[in-house]
Amino acid sequence: MIPWLTWTPRTGTLRRFLLCWLLGGVWAIVAAATLWQVVQSATHQAQSLDVRLVQALSHVPPQAAPGQPTFRVSTMTGEWVAGDRDFAPFPWRNEPSATAGPTLYVAHIRGVLVRAAAARLPAGTAGQPAETLVQVALPWRDRLPGWREVVFESPLAWVYACAVVVSVVIVSGVLVALRWLGRARAALNDPGADTHDYAGPSELLPAVQRMRELHQRQTQWVDEQRRFLADASHQLRTPMAVLRTQLQSAIAGDVPVSELLPQMLHTVDRAAGLANQLLSLTKVEQLKRTGHLAPVDLHAAARDAVMELAPLIGAKRLDFALEGTAPPVPGDAVMLGELLRNLLANAIHHAPPAGRLGVLLRDGAGRTELVVWDEGPGVDEDVRQRLFQPFSAGKGGTGLGLSICRQIAGAMGASVDLYNRIDAGGVIGVDAVVAWGQGP
Repeated sequence: MIPWLTWTPRTGTLRRFLLCWLLGGVWAIVAAATLWQVVQSATHQAQSLDVRLVQALSHVPPQAAPGQPTFRVSTMTGEWVAGDRDFAPFPWRNEPSATAGPTLYVAHIRGVLVRAAAARLPAGTAGQPAETLVQVALPWRDRLPGWREVVFESPLAWVYACAVVVSVVIVSGVLVALRWLGRARAALNDPGADTHDYAGPSELLPAVQRMRELHQRQTQWVDEQRRFLADASHQLRTPMAVLRTQLQSAIAGDVPVSELLPQMLHTVDRAAGLANQLLSLTKVEQLKRTGHLAPVDLHAAARDAVMELAPLIGAKRLDFALEGTAPPVPGDAVMLGELLRNLLANAIHHAPPAGRLGVLLRDGAGRTELVVWDEGPGVDEDVRQRLFQPFSAGKGGTGLGLSICRQIAGAMGASVDLYNRIDAGGVIGVDAVVAWGQGP
């Protein structure tokens, strides 16, 4: 590609660039046309003056008049006969020859550069023939066209007029374009306005739309974080208040220590679990901002999560199964493990003792799914979606687990939903489905 086609300015303003580029181009063309006209006029005028000098050699006036060529008549030995004494004699005595015609050369008269012509002319009588050397000169500046001649007495007058008109059109067009861009800048400075009211260039409409979408997402995120922090502070305050009460009871001796310690341990575990979930939400936000996703083996991630929760599965004597295969999916191995542990812990909590529990991997029709299933009592439809909201807990929970699961899935480009498994008209369990892809 031609280098100048890929060049872009690094600094400056759009107004200065457009005016310099467009006006510079117009007046560069005008300057080139002017230079060409000056050269042509100078060449033509120089040729005309040379012809005038040659003609003046044969019509030497008795006395030089204003505007007429300066002349000098000398003998062949250089002695002055007539004319301007300051006009130096022709320096080359053997030239011009009588048959070669006039000789044109450059000289100075009283410090003024002149164009001169010299020729031998016959003189004397028939009985006494003789020759004289005649010189005529005109100022060199007469060979150059004047600015009036170039501007007003040539076709360039129309060129200049058109250039002025085009310059006015360019300047007005640039100013209109800048005002038009000013509307786009105003729209970018007011991202909360409606896109339908946008009156700037259509090329910048996608940028305005993306800016407004970003502003809406940021506003929504700030509102969610504000509500989350308010709820989190309330949720953390509750176990701390309970723990303080338990400690006061232990100090006062109102309740036996052996009875209070298990209660205090449960309270501490609840607060620690809530703090860990809050840290998980922080990690999810980092994943959303960085967006660094890599292929993750679903089977290996599920196996690791199951091994970590194996003591809980064994404590309830659950019959566990890990089935199916699936290709790697885009995600973060650490956060995917957090997602699976939350879903498995929720399933273990609701599964009946000695019941069945499992993880099923399946892939097909452009959709990859990981299903954590159990034989729990099911979920009411009116609370199913509410369970994914922060601090909207079922029995015995903090209300963050499923909310974290949905946020982790969203950060990895996946979705997570709960479905009641129906058989013979009754609920026989719950499926927590994590899905990548839209499917058919």
